Amino acid sequence: MINIIDTILSGFITIATIIRNPIYWIVILLVLIQYRRIYKMEKQILGINKESILITILKSSILGIIGGVVGSILIMLLGISIEANDFKYLFIVAIILMLIHPRFICFSYSGGIISISSLVLGYPKINVSSVIAIVAILHLIESLLIFIDGDSTKIPMFIERDNRIVGGFNMMRFWPIPFIVLIMTSQSSVNIGLRPSDWWPIFNSSGSKVIYESMVYLMAGVIAALGYGDMAITDLPKNKIRNSSRNLFIYSCILLTLATISTYSYIFKIIAALFAPIVHEFIIQMGRKREKNGSPIFVPSSKGIRVLDTLPKGFGNKIGLQTGDVILSINGFAVRNKEELSKILYYSPKYVLIDYLNTSGKIITKEYRDYKKGIRSLGILAVPDNTNISFVAREAKSPLLILFDRIRRIRKK
Repeated sequence: MINIIDTILSGFITIATIIRNPIYWIVILLVLIQYRRIYKMEKQILGINKESILITILKSSILGIIGGVVGSILIMLLGISIEANDFKYLFIVAIILMLIHPRFICFSYSGGIISISSLVLGYPKINVSSVIAIVAILHLIESLLIFIDGDSTKIPMFIERDNRIVGGFNMMRFWPIPFIVLIMTSQSSVNIGLRPSDWWPIFNSSGSKVIYESMVYLMAGVIAALGYGDMAITDLPKNKIRNSSRNLFIYSCILLTLATISTYSYIFKIIAALFAPIVHEFIIQMGRKREKNGSPIFVPSSKGIRVLDTLPKGFGNKIGLQTGDVILSINGFAVRNKEELSKILYYSPKYVLIDYLNTSGKIITKEYRDYKKGIRSLGILAVPDNTNISFVAREAKSPLLILFDRIRRIRKK
């Protein structure tokens, strides 16, 4: 019989064991490498990094552990079991897809591909329902992490759109996830483990209602890494995060439902296997279409200087300036461009009264005093005026295309 409290406590112990595993720290190192690349781009644009990379890694790791605990509880409560080799196939296919394009490393693509291959070709031999269910739960965790932490490392950027340079944000976040999977084995081979009861497992992994009497579920630790990447050009980052999280949450719930039904119906195995990559790609392409066809909001304003981002501990950050706000005047003088702003702050005034238009269309007045040093800079990154832009972001290329480009350049030499 399954005891929920004892099972969850055992799960916590298993996750603690995973964290001590060297492979977990290798995943942390890989996440660190990704963040170093992001921080390099941030420093090119802002001149500084808003936060220590070690603090970012610590936050990601803590949230990853929390996400892993949530996912593990769902897996244990539902009784989703999986074979160890199933994960091997998931990772191998994910790595191959990553070489085509970095965003294809997502398990929805690799899970869908190996599931269709298993159903149509008979290879590899996997439990399709369980693989799709694990993919759904990982995406469910991801949707929650995006909602909580998706814009923590949002980086202001400049991007070319309709032959002009506009502002936007690149949002990238990574979380190392230690979580638990259940492995089903015969009762005669082990003396410990979770044994089925009248109500558990809810998820019928074996597809048989009578096989459970002779089976035991063992807990096994698994390590994964989840990542989120998106751009906000036609909407505020907070709105983009909210929409992305909501869409991914709905997708995950539907996919988990299909996976559960598929344990009783073969046709739903095919439906779930196709749904995983196709609908995931549809969600991404719809988001891209909205960004491509929508009007950029981070463009210069005729009323004043539009704020793209604020620097930590800067004047603008202290008085509460937000992304999208438009600075109208300072100390009664209109501010329409950077030159007028520089003239007002040239003598480092001790007192500043600033009027700005917030994203809701309301005019706000704030004041700030610094009698010791004076105020020489607002500490903001303004929406570009298409001059003096030294760094323009572009979409990441396929690693294979980068390799081919390098080979072609070497041959030309």
